[in-house]
Amino acid sequence: MEFFLTWILPIVLGLTLGWLLLGRKKVNVQNIHLLDEQTFKNNMRKGQLVDVRKKTRFETDKIKGARNFNPRYLKSKHQTKIRKDKPVYLYCDNGQKSHKTAKALSKKGFQNINVLKGGIKKNKTAQS
Repeated sequence: MEFFLTWILPIVLGLTLGWLLLGRKKVNVQNIHLLDEQTFKNNMRKGQLVDVRKKTRFETDKIKGARNFNPRYLKSKHQTKIRKDKPVYLYCDNGQKSHKTAKALSKKGFQNINVLKGGIKKNKTAQS
């Protein structure tokens, strides 16, 4: 028991802590851009327009040309529908869910992520 407490336990704890610290990817905030309504509207057609709200909200009130994805799907390692080599334009109701999703996409290696500041409710005219 003394051998376990003296050698094995500290080694296992050290390796576990090291794995946890190295395994966490940092968010590159330089990849995430909060855009005002006009800038978002002027540029959203230059990339992949993504609505991260619930499907029912998306179907009743959406920006033309947007695709709807659950944030959980976009964060998953099985996500294949959004390309890393093209800009991504995210929006939700108030900007919070899209900003969280943007952070997750940045961790996954996406380079150009744009978020509608304040969301679609604040910026109703972005929907043209």
